[in-house]
Amino acid sequence: MRVTLAAAGLFAVALALASFGLVRSVHDNLVDEIKQTNEQQLEAVALQLERGVNPEDVQVPGGGPGGTPLLQARGPGGRPVNLPGADGRPQVRPGENPQVRAQRQVETAQGTVTLVAENSLDAVDSTVDSITGALVIGVPVLIALLAGLTWWLTGRALRPVEAIRAEAAAITGSTIHRRVPEPNTDDEVGRLARTMNSMLDRLEATSLRQRRFVSDASHELRSPIAVIRAQLEVALRRGDGTDWPTIAQRVLVEDARLEQAVGELLELARTEERVDATPVVVDLDEVVLEETARERRVPVDTSRVLAGRVHGTSAQLARVVANLLDNACRHAKTHVAVALGRQEHDVVLTVDDDGPGISVADRERVFERFTRLDEGRSRDAGGVGLGLAMVQAIVERHGGSVSVDDAPLGGARFVVRLPATD
Repeated sequence: MRVTLAAAGLFAVALALASFGLVRSVHDNLVDEIKQTNEQQLEAVALQLERGVNPEDVQVPGGGPGGTPLLQARGPGGRPVNLPGADGRPQVRPGENPQVRAQRQVETAQGTVTLVAENSLDAVDSTVDSITGALVIGVPVLIALLAGLTWWLTGRALRPVEAIRAEAAAITGSTIHRRVPEPNTDDEVGRLARTMNSMLDRLEATSLRQRRFVSDASHELRSPIAVIRAQLEVALRRGDGTDWPTIAQRVLVEDARLEQAVGELLELARTEERVDATPVVVDLDEVVLEETARERRVPVDTSRVLAGRVHGTSAQLARVVANLLDNACRHAKTHVAVALGRQEHDVVLTVDDDGPGISVADRERVFERFTRLDEGRSRDAGGVGLGLAMVQAIVERHGGSVSVDDAPLGGARFVVRLPATD
């Protein structure tokens, strides 16, 4: 409605101004033609009189574009001079009310003769009235046609928007698989629909990932709780014959496992909240050396750690290094090696171990949440399968990538690439 009213209003103003200009232009052109005709008639008669032609023998030419004017001539003392027309009839027509007049004085042998040419504006007024009448009818019709066309075109253009709005309003958490209709156009509406569907794809993927996360977390937390409960129920059935110190030791082991799982879940949740401090320039080599200085099950070789600076959050990058080192030390037999250096525009961190390695088929899967390969499924292997998922999430947030390859030591090599900062 607003678009239609605005378009119709602007068109009405523009058409009204154009109509006024048209009527005025037609009126002025017709009046100019009458004036030109009057001057031409006077010029023709004056030339004849100046050459000495008797006024009664003057040949008055026919009318021009403005029509035949009324010619009058007065001699000395105001005496009327009769000017015959082209057919010999006098041109003086008493009773006319001319509105356009031209006058000229001519010196003749009989004295000064004053010539006057007059013409009525009745034809001009009639023409202007006809045009005005046509515009009075035509302009409103044109405005109405434009308003109707604008209404139809705007409604047709906005119909996909309304369809998108209606579908978006119907999408809920349980129907997030639905998508808004995409018009087969490459205009703003089509791009809007495709952008919304892309957003819905991301939201659906996030929702599925969260549901799977909750399901996996529930399963992972349920296991130690069930073990603790089973241990206590068995102990209660035995009564006085229960070895409570042994039961307490088993319960503490499961409690530690439960605590680790909860801690890693909370850490992963904080990582995905994206509310960390403003990124700064981080000396990644210092972070690596600090983490490798911590005591671990196997020694860590840092002889190939060189300088490398990246843009990011120091605490999160420390978490990446710590998780990779923990993972490598957990699976290594006797040795872990860390290397850091710059390759073109990236800072590359590699963590090698001499463990069993990771098969090609599992190298993508190890970064999924709660993934533990067969070799690492035993409880004493530690971890709940969130460390590498956390590494990937943090690295991708820093604009980098992480991958798995074969290590020269015989085990697995984790390679982290981050954009370098000069």
